[in-house]
Amino acid sequence: MYGLTKDASANLSFLIGKEICQIGIGSYDVQFNWGSGGISVWSKYLYKPADTADEILWAGENPESATRVVRLLKASITSVETSEQGTLRLAFSNGDQLEIFEDERYESFSIQDGKSPTILV
Repeated sequence: MYGLTKDASANLSFLIGKEICQIGIGSYDVQFNWGSGGISVWSKYLYKPADTADEILWAGENPESATRVVRLLKASITSVETSEQGTLRLAFSNGDQLEIFEDERYESFSIQDGKSPTILV
């Protein structure tokens, strides 16, 4: 699947309650994993910590800028929203938010639930 529709939120409701137990930061990707699945991001995301006005934009290259997301360890996903522009918005139990953006030219991120085929966006 390429692109997200506004209705995709219902299909991604299985994400609610998933607790992030591992975050992998690579040279060109960041992975947010739970027990049997996870989300891999190759394009870009905007991370919004709850206790500060600072927003961190990771655009697929600088691994150092991705390190702040370790605050999501042990946090659970509390809500999932999608937009027709391909943005996936996640809210977490610690108040933090993560917006993952689609790149029209390339695969931007994937979602693996451990059961169904991988969802590629």
